[in-house]
Amino acid sequence: MNVERSRRTVHDATEADLSFLQRMLYEAVNRPDRVWPTFDSSMREPRNIRFWKGFPRAGDIGVVSQDDDTPIGAAWIRLFSGVELGPVADPDVPVLAIGVETHYRGRGVGQLLMHELIGRARIRGVQAIDLTTGSFNEAAVRLYHSCGFHDTSTSNDSIRMRLTLSDSDMRTQ
Repeated sequence: MNVERSRRTVHDATEADLSFLQRMLYEAVNRPDRVWPTFDSSMREPRNIRFWKGFPRAGDIGVVSQDDDTPIGAAWIRLFSGVELGPVADPDVPVLAIGVETHYRGRGVGQLLMHELIGRARIRGVQAIDLTTGSFNEAAVRLYHSCGFHDTSTSNDSIRMRLTLSDSDMRTQ
């Protein structure tokens, strides 16, 4: 019996990966239990456009995971400024976006992406990373906590988290 195994790899995200990053953002920002807006309208929302417009720009760090030659997940961080900043955003701390194709969830892709992204962020001297996730997304919350993120605030059904890289005990290494 001949069993073929997949070959999972990770590469730095580039401009050529932009459409895939947008698709992963679409998956990440829409709740599974709600009706989703169209892809185009979702990507035009200011809260989403700030994550991809002009990618990559100075300070952006991103990774894409592939299964053989098929992209299966992406994670990236970027600094926001001006109108991109939310009411509690820190202009000196990049914000994380991450998404994994539905049928690859629960298979360690998110952990791999986070490990690779955080490693690259450390090398580039990033001191902290922020994110916001839904409290309903228990798998994501477990992933972020396992990577050393801690809750900084909650609002309605969202949790804001921060990873401080200088004192993180990143358990994925």
